[in-house]
Amino acid sequence: MNRQSRHAGSWYEGTEKGLRKQIHNMFLDKQWGYGEDPLENPENRDFDPNLLGIVSPHAGYVYSGPIASHGFAEVFKRLENLDTVVILGPNHQGMGAPISIYPEGHWQNPLGQVRIDTEFVNYAKTYDFGPLQNRIGFERLAHVNEHSIDIQLPFLQYLYQDKFKIVPICIGDQSYNPTVSTLSTFLVEYIKSHSEKRVLIVSSSDFSHEHNYELVVKNDKTMLSYLESMNIDEADKFRQKIRMTMCGYAPIFTLIQTAKELGTPSVEVLKYANSTDIRPGGGYTVGYASILVRSS
Repeated sequence: MNRQSRHAGSWYEGTEKGLRKQIHNMFLDKQWGYGEDPLENPENRDFDPNLLGIVSPHAGYVYSGPIASHGFAEVFKRLENLDTVVILGPNHQGMGAPISIYPEGHWQNPLGQVRIDTEFVNYAKTYDFGPLQNRIGFERLAHVNEHSIDIQLPFLQYLYQDKFKIVPICIGDQSYNPTVSTLSTFLVEYIKSHSEKRVLIVSSSDFSHEHNYELVVKNDKTMLSYLESMNIDEADKFRQKIRMTMCGYAPIFTLIQTAKELGTPSVEVLKYANSTDIRPGGGYTVGYASILVRSS
């Protein structure tokens, strides 16, 4: 059961050569990108056993790619190898199960194929998700046209080739309870019971979507301050109070809650900008952040 990317050629370059060049250039972007391609300076890697995951944006690469490069560069510098990458993304399409785990096969794009971690999937199939049990599906419908998870893969393939497996989890039900609380407990139990595996969590989200540039900056800075202090209760209250147009809040909250349950967490905002900063004009602004999450 293979998934062919429907976003190659539009959201990112559609050929292997073009996509590799695009990612390389996003890393090198002096204003918004990381400033260097981590593949060109492997001697600068300093491995970090406590890196748990990143928050990464999911717009087209010409918009959010340079911001995303910060998180993936830090992953490569800190993690020598990856076994499993759990990618949590919001469901923009409204298709499929409320919580949808892609069951088997490969995901394919111009950089090749990445395998689904069926061992993880089988573990999830036997896990008691309690209040989420009837809301979790192991199916592909939610993933067919969804971009939030797809957009993360080329960066990982560029850095680690095909030497890792993935678990795409598309989240339509973004409730704090039971989704965030239940998924974070599940991830903690999986990571603890599979300590031999190097698991990375990638939480896919853009921040505010507004026609008012100043409002985007104001709301995003407030939300980022809550996330850096790891106060996700207040972050969720703030989101609800102002009706914040942040599309992947459950993936972010789940990552931070998982870090808190695993040990002594820390959250660092690596880079923030928005679509108007990067490509002025258009009258519509979307916020992007690259965030590092650690847990001892």
